Amino acid sequence: MRELVARPVPSLVESLFGGVDRHVLPVVPITFLYNVAFSTFWVYVGVFAVEGLGWRTGEIGLLFLATAPPAAVANYLSGRISDRVGRKRPIVASFLAAAAIVVALALDPGRAAVFGLIVALGVAGAPAYSLDRVLVADLVAEADARERGYAAVRVAGNLGAFAGPPLAALLIALGGWNAFLAAVAGVGMVGAAVTIAVLPDQMPTARRETRSGVRVVLRDRPFLLLLLSSLLAFAVYCGFEAVLPVIAVSSYGLAPATWGLLVVISPVLVVLFQLRLTRSAARISVGRRLPASILLMGLPFLVLLVDTGIPAIAAVIVVFVLGEMLWSPTSQTITAELAPEPARGAYFGALAAMTGPAWTLAPFAALELRAHSGVPAVWVMFAAIAVAGALAGVAAIRSSEAGSATRYEPVQRRKTTAVL
Repeated sequence: MRELVARPVPSLVESLFGGVDRHVLPVVPITFLYNVAFSTFWVYVGVFAVEGLGWRTGEIGLLFLATAPPAAVANYLSGRISDRVGRKRPIVASFLAAAAIVVALALDPGRAAVFGLIVALGVAGAPAYSLDRVLVADLVAEADARERGYAAVRVAGNLGAFAGPPLAALLIALGGWNAFLAAVAGVGMVGAAVTIAVLPDQMPTARRETRSGVRVVLRDRPFLLLLLSSLLAFAVYCGFEAVLPVIAVSSYGLAPATWGLLVVISPVLVVLFQLRLTRSAARISVGRRLPASILLMGLPFLVLLVDTGIPAIAAVIVVFVLGEMLWSPTSQTITAELAPEPARGAYFGALAAMTGPAWTLAPFAALELRAHSGVPAVWVMFAAIAVAGALAGVAAIRSSEAGSATRYEPVQRRKTTAVL
């Protein structure tokens, strides 16, 4: 009994991130704070535009359409710039610039200015959103440890996405939209301070020229195939994130509150099982894991062709999230292995940029298809996209293996020369 009493109770951090390379741990609070603040803002931006600003639905659709392409370009450029100046300064500047934009929104500068500020927020937040994945590749050398690092970053992001919206709802209920915006800006400034505190100022021992980063990306056939696979996988993700809730509520008769309960399945599964699943799946080769994960994301939508009840929708979400938990760290680990060290930021920036066209085109195409061909055609479309994404992933891995038989073998730990 004395031994049981004396044994220390594992902390929440240890229980969630145990077994993760300690070099990755400084990235965890950065990802968490970004998601608490700015991912929460994007969850509420449509509601804010309607209730706080009095916008019409068409204006909100135009806002989302205008926001995605600049943000996609900014994701690539932030990685590209970080290859030159390091990762730390762009992340700090991103937090501060995004916080300043949110403060400006609270001042209610007028409809046109608000529109421009929200578009600018997508650009300003790009480094804080995308460079955490580059940091993992900078700080950890072994492929297996990197994959666990990417899984840990996903857990941190989902913790933030899980905690942020309820806190935001409480702030809006108690203090209105200005209280919500003030809190987002405040957390953004905390994020900048934490980044300054936890990331070292270490720079490479020998700076290398990276002006050819764009050409390196465009000439890397395996990586271009991986980008195509990622674009298609992100499109399937939009099917879950943006299209399924619309159809579930408008066509299947779910109450919005019921969908709110169902969607919580995703962050709960990621927080509880992401690291365990990543460790368990490590014995499966990436050549099988990448395409299988994309198929797990897209094929479950076909269940909705025969059953649209709440248990069926819940089952689709569970299988989809399992696929996403496999796909995200796997695709990021492959990117880290493919990327030349001097252009690592550019590679990860290009990967993050794939979210832009996916978010711009997939919901629009799906809802247009629904209007003209019915709901079943939508789920067939997403299943077909998943099959295409899996085939592109297989082609990317085979193309890489043809050029380098050892490309995916774990490398020996080396002294890190991270660009921070």
